Amino acid sequence: MYTRKIIIWDNSGTITDSKNPNDASGSEKVILPNVEKAMKQAGAFNVICSGCKTPKSEQQYFDPEKIIANLKKLMLDLPVDVATFSAATGGVECWVIIKKNNGTSFEIRKAHEDIRYKHLIGQFKKPCTGMLTVIEDVLQEYGLTINEKNTTFIGDRWHDIQAARDFRIPFLYAKDVHH
Repeated sequence: MYTRKIIIWDNSGTITDSKNPNDASGSEKVILPNVEKAMKQAGAFNVICSGCKTPKSEQQYFDPEKIIANLKKLMLDLPVDVATFSAATGGVECWVIIKKNNGTSFEIRKAHEDIRYKHLIGQFKKPCTGMLTVIEDVLQEYGLTINEKNTTFIGDRWHDIQAARDFRIPFLYAKDVHH
C-alpha cells in the first residue's frame, strides 16, 4: 500500500529568504534553490509551519492579513496545500490557510478560536508543537496521518529541530535541500 509522503516546511530561511538582509518587511523574499523541486518529489503533500518563539519575533505582533496574503502567493507559486502560522507574541494564535480548487479559493481558519485547541493557547509557536497538532488534524481531513515513516520536517533553526523531535518526526536541515 502506498503511503503519501508529508513534508512540513518552515518558511523563513527554509522556503524563502530575503534578497536584502536589511529588509524587515519581507517584501523582497525569494524562493530558495531546489525548494520547488523537493516539493514536487514523489507527489509529497507539502505543508508550511511558520512562526517561532525567538526574542526578535516575540517583540512584535505580525499582521495576519499580510501574512495570509504572502502565504497565499507562495501557495500559488509552489505545490503547497496547507499553511499554518502564528502571528501573535506568546504563541497564542494559530492561523490555517487551506488551498481549495487548485488555488482558485482559500479557506482561512483560526485554530486558536476552536475549542479543541484551547489547551494549546501559548504553544502555537515553535519549538512548541501546537501548530503541528493542528496540522495533524487538518491532514486527517485529506486521509493523511503524520508519523515517523511518512513525514519529514524541514527547517533551518534549533526551534524547528526541537519541534520535530518533540512531535516524534524526522528532521532534515534546509541546507541539505538547497545544495
